[in-house]
Amino acid sequence: MKQKNISAGLQFGFIIGLVYCLLLFWRWSNVSNLFMIGINSILGYLVIIGLLFWEAVTRKKNEGGYIDLKNLFQTLFISVLIFELFYSVFNYIYFVYIDPNIVAKMKAGLSIALEKIGNQLTDEQKIEKLNNLDEYNNIANIGKVIRGYFISIAVSGIVALLIALIIRKNKPLLEDLNQ
Repeated sequence: MKQKNISAGLQFGFIIGLVYCLLLFWRWSNVSNLFMIGINSILGYLVIIGLLFWEAVTRKKNEGGYIDLKNLFQTLFISVLIFELFYSVFNYIYFVYIDPNIVAKMKAGLSIALEKIGNQLTDEQKIEKLNNLDEYNNIANIGKVIRGYFISIAVSGIVALLIALIIRKNKPLLEDLNQ
């Protein structure tokens, strides 16, 4: 059973990771519109959650309709480790090599949005919001990337656990005794 967990986790992890990279590319290509970044982020993570549900249901079907929490979560967590690695590596490569000016584009988009809202914010608040984007300049720091990877694993791991709790189905006690 353990080998099936690892195999399925790796397979789905790579599939979800590749989908995640496409979603991230879509997100960062619309970087000048901060509203769209938010929408793309939410929709993208919903797609990832949907793929995790698909993985869980597929895994349960492959086990004859019954799978315990431990084995299902183990499979899902292996996928989480893989696709969050894809996420971290893709973002690092995108921010450092593909589009190193991405933060400046985000600031330009935010500046336009802040001008549209007019006097609802003071000039100091607008400057503060623009300066908040400077944290994205630290993406080249490997320590921050690794820290972000572990935070992402924690969040997605909790989501995977919740999915495993929803999808799991243990064999009936009588069926276990007959085997």
